[in-house]
Amino acid sequence: MGLRADYTHYFDRPTFNEAVFHALNLRTDNGVTTFQLQPRFQLTWDIGERQTDILRIGGGIFGSNLNNYSMVNNMLNDGTKVASVDISGSHVPTPNFLSYRQDPSTAPGQELFNLPGVEKVSTINMNSEDIKVPTLYKANLSYNRFINDRFRVGATFLMSFARNNYMYVDRNMAETPYFRLANEGNRGVYVPLSGINPNNGAADWTTGRKSTEVSRMLGLVSEGKINQYAVVLDATARYYRDGQLTVSYTWNDTKDNTSYNGNVANTATLDLMVAEDPRDLGTMAYSNNHFRNKVVVYGTAPTFYGISFGVRYSGMGGSRYSVAVNGNVNGDFVNSNDLAFIFDPNDMRNSQAIREGIQAILDNPDADRRFKKYLQGRLGQLAERNGVANGFYGVWDIRASKKFNLFRTHAIEASIDIFNFANLLNKEWGVNKSLNKQNLTTIRGFDAQTQQYIYQVNQNAGVSGLSGNPYSWAYVIAFK
Repeated sequence: MGLRADYTHYFDRPTFNEAVFHALNLRTDNGVTTFQLQPRFQLTWDIGERQTDILRIGGGIFGSNLNNYSMVNNMLNDGTKVASVDISGSHVPTPNFLSYRQDPSTAPGQELFNLPGVEKVSTINMNSEDIKVPTLYKANLSYNRFINDRFRVGATFLMSFARNNYMYVDRNMAETPYFRLANEGNRGVYVPLSGINPNNGAADWTTGRKSTEVSRMLGLVSEGKINQYAVVLDATARYYRDGQLTVSYTWNDTKDNTSYNGNVANTATLDLMVAEDPRDLGTMAYSNNHFRNKVVVYGTAPTFYGISFGVRYSGMGGSRYSVAVNGNVNGDFVNSNDLAFIFDPNDMRNSQAIREGIQAILDNPDADRRFKKYLQGRLGQLAERNGVANGFYGVWDIRASKKFNLFRTHAIEASIDIFNFANLLNKEWGVNKSLNKQNLTTIRGFDAQTQQYIYQVNQNAGVSGLSGNPYSWAYVIAFK
């Protein structure tokens, strides 16, 4: 048993920004002070004291260190030290890099803020008033059975609950939608109709701010959660002399409300796939880090005339990905975090182009069958975050080595490793066909009268681009 206590205090804090306080009643100078008690225990029971049946149970509370990068980031970007503008077209100055190098003062700067029609878009970061340290609650239970001196089997159950994980949310985004998309599950849009360009469907996020006196206000909150469960079954056998075989299987389930893991504030808003409000962290879904099954097999042959041979197989399946829109549907500044509405090709209210495009994906023999099955099961509905599961993927690695004794205890050992050996035998083997986020549609325009986006269907959605590492060799000669 043990008890750990951590006290953390940042002596420096961000500068108070009067403009932010006046516009949003938020303080940018919130400091961070935390104190955590972290008890933990581990119990080992040798059942019957026979040294053949070992039961272990443990658990505890584990506190994280504060993310120093985030703390420094929030101090630097409090709105009083750095600034930026969002300019395009004729407002973009003609670059003169030679002049900039010779005299840095000639580089474009503060004068850009005075150009008519140019918005000051400096993103301000801040600590929320109730920021906490991420905390992990863990428990484990394991049983190992030593059948004899050559054979062991075991089972382990693991459970982890992470709380107070970091996330950034926009504090200057409209509280409620300006309107809703009736043809997309009634999802909300957080900019007015006038803030969407009808020619290309681009949403101007600056029109959806609570206050035009300040730009984006990303507040660091402690609302992230992770629930993770795993069962591990493993066995080890020494079958002849020094020959050995080890097998393990892992079943895993990981869900969270955000997979953001710290550092750059904008990353938090870019990464979380949302149906509507990116600040709503009330839904638990499969994590970006989720997988369902993992298998590892490792075996070595008995050493023969100083030659040893080993084989390793490792595979994993059930990772998840989302079906998304290429564009900013909800008007929240981000063009890559909106879940797609899966239009029904049998619904005549949808345009012919949409119906034919979705049907073409469902009929595409090259599209992943799991992807198509998911679409068919969600027709007429919004996609879920990380709603689609990938299949299983694994690789074989082999190793051979030979030891040459020299004198006394010295020797030369030569070895060769071939990674992804199956790919060497057949270029179609050992290839990862897993998919990442799939953009089902792309925004091409907006109809203000019907309050509907105009989409183009990506008919290659669901087709794997193939990934993974091809076979490779490694030769090593070592003197010992």
